[in-house]
Amino acid sequence: MNHLRTLVENIKQPLQRQRLAHMQIQRSLAKSGQLTQMSPDAPTALTKTLNNSQGVCSICKGAGFLRRNVPFGHADFGKLVACRCKEQELKSKRRQQLAELSNLRIFAEKRFETFHSEVPGLQEAFQMVGEFAATPTGWLVLVGPNGCGKTHLAAALANACLENGAVVLFSTVPDLLDYLRATFAPTSDATYDQLFALMREAEMLVLDDLGTQQSSPWANEKLFQLLNHRYNAGVPTVITANPEGLRATDARIRSRLSDVRLVTTLTLEQAHDYRSLHTARG
Repeated sequence: MNHLRTLVENIKQPLQRQRLAHMQIQRSLAKSGQLTQMSPDAPTALTKTLNNSQGVCSICKGAGFLRRNVPFGHADFGKLVACRCKEQELKSKRRQQLAELSNLRIFAEKRFETFHSEVPGLQEAFQMVGEFAATPTGWLVLVGPNGCGKTHLAAALANACLENGAVVLFSTVPDLLDYLRATFAPTSDATYDQLFALMREAEMLVLDDLGTQQSSPWANEKLFQLLNHRYNAGVPTVITANPEGLRATDARIRSRLSDVRLVTTLTLEQAHDYRSLHTARG
């Protein structure tokens, strides 16, 4: 019994310290006049812009957080809420981090304007991918043989979404798994949890060449966890694969890719000569 009581106390003490630290932060901000009350009925207050003359947010006065103006007993009473300026700051940081992983610079020329949509079998795919890039909703899966233009369309979509301000991750599946493995190295600047959360929460995830990764229990599980989270959340995701790679993919992932309520699948069967045509035209 004494042992159980000791365990309970060991759990309670860190929680008490955490609550105390939270209260101290609130009191400090309130005393300095930086913590702003935010009415729950006025969410439009978060859309105010920064004060251009001082570079200080006119909503939170530079604190970065707000406190909702709700009565005692409300679920949000006393809680700190990130201000719009803080949300934008964090979003910008995520965009930069994922842009470095994506390395879309090497695909800078892969745009809708440079795509040869006149190639037989590609007109419908070109139109549908362009429409998806303009209003990303659900999942889009491009299936076709090697060299049919899938990667060009996927990279064009990623570039368009990035230019529209979205947080985008573009990666081949083997590279993405390599990035995750690299976090276990002693010299890694990022932890696995940090990187995986970035990948999972990207506003647009574009995975190229699904099925070309080396299959292993670890790789299958990590890929499933990533895609299952995005599937359950309905977050926009684009995947390219050749038919053989798709058949070799984990059955749990194939099951989710077959859900027509969320996933639109485009099959590019007739465009076998796209890559040679693209090379010939420069």
